[in-house]
Amino acid sequence: MVRESSKISTEFIQTAARILKTLGHPDRIKIVEFLEDGEKTVGQIQRELNLLQPVTSQHLKVMYDRNIVTFRQKGTRYFYSLANNFIIKILDCMSEVQEKLDSGEWDFDFSKIENQKEAV
Repeated sequence: MVRESSKISTEFIQTAARILKTLGHPDRIKIVEFLEDGEKTVGQIQRELNLLQPVTSQHLKVMYDRNIVTFRQKGTRYFYSLANNFIIKILDCMSEVQEKLDSGEWDFDFSKIENQKEAV
């Protein structure tokens, strides 16, 4: 698929950058992937990803504040789900890239990224 030549608006780029920055934590991407097939409780997410409850809740709060997830409350339980299809599209793109790398269609040297210290 070839991207059309139209420019991406500055406003959209800023919004997308905030979302991508929020998804920059591996556990948050795993949470999004787990929620792709429907809503889950905090406990289900915690158990699936083997995270502590406070850590899970913190990730969910950050993602809620950035409109990545939404929730509904039933009694004392909170049910989280993805807030919009934009997030699913990001996962689809990541999956497509992984397939192309795994098949050898694309070549990318991850060691150059993994060996660099993260910028603060």
